[in-house]
Amino acid sequence: MGPPLLYASLYLIVATFVLRWDLRRGGEPLPDFSETVWSLWTLLVFEPTEPFPHTPVARAVFWLTPLAGLFLLAQGVFKIGASLFDLATRREVWTSIMTDMMNGHVVVCGVGHVGYRVIEELCILGEDVVAIEQNDTKGFIEQVREKGVPVHIGDARRDELLEKVGAKRAKAVVCATSDDLANLEIALDAKRMNPSVRVVMRMFDQRLAGKVGGALGLDQSFSTSALSAPLIAIQATYEGVHAAYRIDDVVRVTAEVTVGASQAEVTVMDLEDRLPCRIVSRRKKPDESFAPVRPRDVLRGGETLVVDTAAVDLPAVRFQLG
Repeated sequence: MGPPLLYASLYLIVATFVLRWDLRRGGEPLPDFSETVWSLWTLLVFEPTEPFPHTPVARAVFWLTPLAGLFLLAQGVFKIGASLFDLATRREVWTSIMTDMMNGHVVVCGVGHVGYRVIEELCILGEDVVAIEQNDTKGFIEQVREKGVPVHIGDARRDELLEKVGAKRAKAVVCATSDDLANLEIALDAKRMNPSVRVVMRMFDQRLAGKVGGALGLDQSFSTSALSAPLIAIQATYEGVHAAYRIDDVVRVTAEVTVGASQAEVTVMDLEDRLPCRIVSRRKKPDESFAPVRPRDVLRGGETLVVDTAAVDLPAVRFQLG
């Protein structure tokens, strides 16, 4: 409603000067300026308080003012009706309001397979998220909206869209589109707008990702194929592997290991001193959930552990605990 109210204010000011000029020229009684503005305002809202003037220009103003009020009223009713009953307009208004309220949020550019999973994990962590997707007919837009995440439709390479999603006050920007050059451009634009923002960029070529990230000062660049390759390779070899990641040239895994029934009781601290692994959590019975462990907790036979160890050491850890 901002533009209609601005137009109404401009009309009242201009019409006041014109009306006073014509009344003075015709020798009509001339009220003070504020009274003239008030009389035109009441005329604009169909509640006239002044008698019909005798000069021609003033009469024209008195005829045009209610018509202007009728136009503004119709425009306001149309805008309000569209906001209430049109799904697209209502969704756009909600998205803008929710985005404007956020501060220290995460902007995810691209709502494809990778972007959707990233948004899922961020929501689980309790982070405020705003998403951008270029094509409103592709990706996981509806699933993201069902999570209460505002989704802006457009090209994230446009500065005005990055400003609209609050990149200047965001704490992180994730560039997760399927276009390497687009991700690079978004990352550079985000850093230019907000030098303190953390930028994580997806690239298909892992070697290029490392070079680009280091050369341009980006916080993190990743290749989905490079991240998933160790996990797929380990899962093809061993069962019970939940995750795999690479530190320098070493691939480490997070995997389930069952303590053999004949194993003697041992504390978590003693077991970690004896084996090349760290105990992440344990499950005492098959129908229970995994729970965190403390160094002095006692482990018993039949329990299932989740351990973090180097991939090459996983067979030895299972053998020692079996």
